[in-house]
Amino acid sequence: MINMFESHPNLSDEINAAVAESELAGGAYVNKLEVGKKLLVQTRNTLYTIERRNDGLYISGSQRFCPVPTKCTIPGSNFGDSMLKMGFVGRGMFMEFYVDSSPRVVVTSEIQEVTEI
Repeated sequence: MINMFESHPNLSDEINAAVAESELAGGAYVNKLEVGKKLLVQTRNTLYTIERRNDGLYISGSQRFCPVPTKCTIPGSNFGDSMLKMGFVGRGMFMEFYVDSSPRVVVTSEIQEVTEI
């Protein structure tokens, strides 16, 4: 049997378990999203659309931060604390992003579903 997840010796068992669970629950790495492809990210409160264009990532869905497709940076998602899984948006996690016009990091409600279209 192949072990898809290798625990990291410098992380606690709790953190290693959370990282492994995120892989099993499903999600996507935004840095692997091809130009022209989109992700639908349904959080508890909002449906976000993330699109890879030639000049970067664009996000829309939040009436307050990105009502229209807005260039953004998505560092990744957290597990409900300060630990960030870089470049990943996954079920049960909280996506972090910021739009290029503002340095404020937005943390979403819990991600319910991630679908590539």
